[in-house]
Amino acid sequence: MFNIPSRYTANSLIEPKTFILRTMKKQEKERISENLLAVQLMWQIAGEEIPSLKDENYDCSVVMGLDIKLKAIKDSTFFAELIQRMVKAPCVVRFYDHAEEIYSFAHKRLSHTDATQVVIVNRVETPPLPLVLPDETAEKLKRYLAFDALLNNTDKLSLYLEATVKAFIISHPKLYNGIEDLLDQKLWYNRENFLVLFGRLLELLRLNTELRAEKLPSECAKLNGEIKKIINSVKGE
Repeated sequence: MFNIPSRYTANSLIEPKTFILRTMKKQEKERISENLLAVQLMWQIAGEEIPSLKDENYDCSVVMGLDIKLKAIKDSTFFAELIQRMVKAPCVVRFYDHAEEIYSFAHKRLSHTDATQVVIVNRVETPPLPLVLPDETAEKLKRYLAFDALLNNTDKLSLYLEATVKAFIISHPKLYNGIEDLLDQKLWYNRENFLVLFGRLLELLRLNTELRAEKLPSECAKLNGEIKKIINSVKGE
């Protein structure tokens, strides 16, 4: 999420050691200590201008934006899992090193066995983006994930998940021909509808990954059939 209004600005430093827990193994503590260089809360969407959401699955009263400096961006997958699990609120995490940045999003729900904990349903990371040179993916993220460009302000969770799914689409432009047309459709006004879409896109990604690894022609034909069926359903054909 970009161009967040100044009224939500935080610019608050967080000690990196906050993310080192006593229950962690020594190796994990050392990895965090050596590679997590700086953490800053950049913005926080709070208040009820955009309504909070609280029900049996969600407790969403804020959406947060964190900037996290890493020793090397290649460690972003490990830290995305760590940070998104530890930060209970919906959170946009920008990881960066000396040359690149990656944005992380996560769809989280309350644990059904312990409401003080969250379960990560899906996580989305953008590809590495250069800090200096112009980049087409970065430009699309800034365009479609700008605060004023997001359409669903029914509640904070819907706003955040719209950004999450759009980030996935922009990060996978070759998933099928025409996928970026979804960015300009009106489906974003309904959270249930675009989460169904998200599920289909995730399944399409899984099938494509499986297809690339498959060697048997019969299995490839089967996978291609499943892929075509999902693409047709997404296109409404």
